[in-house]
Amino acid sequence: MKVLLTVLCLLTAGMWVFYFFFASDKGIYQLDDKNWRLQAKPVCVTAYKDLLALTDTTGGYITNPTAEQMRQRADIVDRATDVVEKMLNDIVAIPVATDRDRQLLTVFADNYRLIIKDRRRYASSLRAGHLVKYSETLVAGGPVSNVVLDFTAGVKGNDVPDCSPPAELGGDVKP
Repeated sequence: MKVLLTVLCLLTAGMWVFYFFFASDKGIYQLDDKNWRLQAKPVCVTAYKDLLALTDTTGGYITNPTAEQMRQRADIVDRATDVVEKMLNDIVAIPVATDRDRQLLTVFADNYRLIIKDRRRYASSLRAGHLVKYSETLVAGGPVSNVVLDFTAGVKGNDVPDCSPPAELGGDVKP
């Protein structure tokens, strides 16, 4: 029993030594090209401001919306998604220096386009008069926004949190 405990303690200590002294501090989605981040930030800040301009909570939460209110919300979701789609197109068009960075941007864009598709599907449901809960495509066992957030604002991401997907679509369910 003492031998097993000693081995476990040594393995744990070895893991921490590796983590603090040898492991990369770079995130799996972190780009090498720092210039990309500098060019993406203002694009995303502008998009974020445009999204904020679409926010209207003066009526409060409507528990039983009419068909017209759902169509109005669908229009707002589509306009917000248009802003997000333009932002995405603009930031993935920023050139990067390495194949690795181009590959990471492709993964990022592909996942973000799933979010855009999910948002369009949600707006279509509302427009058709179906009050449904917004849901995202699952990637690696979790919502696709997790991958996008790891790229934009994760602990070891690219420090562009304003490029993250908006999260205003969470609570609608059919009464």
